[in-house]
Amino acid sequence: MKNRDFETNQTPSMETILKYEISPSIVTLLKAEIKTGNEVAEISKGWPKQNSVLIIMKKPFIKKYTINGLKYRHVNAPHYWKEEYSNETSMQTIACRF
Repeated sequence: MKNRDFETNQTPSMETILKYEISPSIVTLLKAEIKTGNEVAEISKGWPKQNSVLIIMKKPFIKKYTINGLKYRHVNAPHYWKEEYSNETSMQTIACRF
């Protein structure tokens, strides 16, 4: 079962987010989204693997990214999220809501 570590109406600081040992490719995308005004809605760690990290952004991604090491997927499932970028090596994902 997923361990939800963070979910709030307040935006966490980058210092708090980086405590999750996020891969550099995910950090690159995360910083680009925050710079455009998007915010982190939720962070969870530990599913499906102990070192897995899932970051969910509050709004849709502002654009499509091409970042080395990340795989894009259009999920389009309202129960989950709209889109995601995953780093399969680190088992980390950044996704966005609708």
